[in-house]
Amino acid sequence: MTNDHSTANPAWLTRGIILLLGLVAANLLAWRSIEPDLWGHIQYGEDWMHAGEMPTTATHTFSTPDQPWVNHENLFELAVALGQRTIGGPGLMIFKCVAGLWLLWTMVRVAQLRGVEKLAAVVAMIPVAWGLGEFWLARPQLFSFIFCGLMFLAVELAFRNWHSEQRVAFGWLWLCIPLMTLWTNSHGGFAAGLCVLLAILGLRSIELLLKCGLACWKTIGHFSVIGVFAILSVLVNPYGYELPYWMIVSLSQPRPEVSEWANILDGGVTVIPFTVLSILTITSLWLTRQRRDWVELVVLGLIAVQTLGHVRHLAFFAIAFGYWMPQHLISLWYRLVEWRPTLGTQEELTPRAVRWLTAEVAIVAAALLGMLGYSFATFGVDRSKYPVSAIEFMAEENISGRLVVTFDWAQYALTALAPDTTVGFDGRYDTCYPQVVVDINFDLLFGDDLSRRHRGQDSGPVDSNRVLEFGNPNLVLMDRIADPPAVAFLDHHAEWSRLYSDGRSVLWGRKSVFDDPASRAFMPSHRRRFSDEMPNGIAQWPGFPGRTGRDAFSPDVAAAFSRARIHATKLTATGFEKN
Repeated sequence: MTNDHSTANPAWLTRGIILLLGLVAANLLAWRSIEPDLWGHIQYGEDWMHAGEMPTTATHTFSTPDQPWVNHENLFELAVALGQRTIGGPGLMIFKCVAGLWLLWTMVRVAQLRGVEKLAAVVAMIPVAWGLGEFWLARPQLFSFIFCGLMFLAVELAFRNWHSEQRVAFGWLWLCIPLMTLWTNSHGGFAAGLCVLLAILGLRSIELLLKCGLACWKTIGHFSVIGVFAILSVLVNPYGYELPYWMIVSLSQPRPEVSEWANILDGGVTVIPFTVLSILTITSLWLTRQRRDWVELVVLGLIAVQTLGHVRHLAFFAIAFGYWMPQHLISLWYRLVEWRPTLGTQEELTPRAVRWLTAEVAIVAAALLGMLGYSFATFGVDRSKYPVSAIEFMAEENISGRLVVTFDWAQYALTALAPDTTVGFDGRYDTCYPQVVVDINFDLLFGDDLSRRHRGQDSGPVDSNRVLEFGNPNLVLMDRIADPPAVAFLDHHAEWSRLYSDGRSVLWGRKSVFDDPASRAFMPSHRRRFSDEMPNGIAQWPGFPGRTGRDAFSPDVAAAFSRARIHATKLTATGFEKN
């Protein structure tokens, strides 16, 4: 692509702008760190490495310990567990950011291959980073986004000479097969990736048929063979056909309880980057002077439609935009320059202007670098969002058992309190919990409000008390801000009493266990702790009482800490008896 409208910037200024834009992108990719299921993902991978074999039934739960567990995120969990062992939590956050920048860099390289200048390509990455940043967390979706980018890259290299020579570099397409296998064992987003790959192969086949008919049957047949192998690749997993079958059943069920399954209009601020990306797409495609690839446009449109229905697809939309739209964006810019020529001109820089610009670039770069460093330096567990103080209280008082816990805190609780405490339900959802267990837990959290949830037909009427009896739990931990129906229900329950509360969390114990002086777990009123003050501060990762560092998730370390805590409790109890 040639550009007759632009005036070349000084090389140092171009490099400075690219540096600033890179730091902006890094901040967008780094600002969100911990998500509620990260603790569990690390723990499950650590458990697998520690035991030397993959668990086949649900772990860390008392409600359905014999339930088969179809874990479609095994490779991610092994990766983050290994990462925790080697580089720790902060290292995982840095890796997350670097991986995002690498993905954006591949998009820039593709744009350059399509004739876009580096600076223009880097500018086009900012809305992409904005769309990615909403979901760029250390979670299995991260591997989905990376594999999606690798697939788009392979497809781009395979069809690089398509329009000029109708030639396909099939070796790159065949790389999508092992990629799809890795993806299948890392995250359920492989289903979206498979659909995109099949759509591209199918539409390219239609394109060939329209141009040359059956004369191109060999190429079309090759596309078909790759498509068949891509479908078969999803069977290469520890569960065989059961994993894709479970995926089909699971995806057929609505998930209003999970915010990422909401439509884009109910997705909060995510509607803003989606709107920006959509407007840029429509406008640039309307006014571009570059070749419009109808296959890319159809696939991009399909992904956009999926994003309208499920906000979690925004990242896929941003990735497709990043690989396919920069050349159209720069063409749009040239049209704007034609309409307003002053946009494409600049005065020659004086020595004084050079000094000022240099200083401004340095100041802004320092500020952005400081923000990025602050994000990494303050990495930890926010006490105002997670029940760190409640978990510390349980450890201090040696409180353990079977815990009913609010959905977003369950995987933190089951790792922080292992091995003595198990949970009734957690973010693994229907991978290892039957629908009735899902429903009785949400009955407590949502009460009679069915607008935010889907209930199975066999789950019976809504009953907030069922979860308090199922599996005979002795503890309940709720978010007093997010779960007001549950808090009100338990505060008025005849069989449960508060053991601890602060401005964020409330812990109840079964009265027959903690209120009975004859019980070994009896807790007198002076040992209970109540406050309405919101906890503040950042707890050191991973927020486990008595366990820090890279081996904090080790089952051996957790067991040793448990034995030491129990021993200390016995000594304290003996001392009280002697006194």
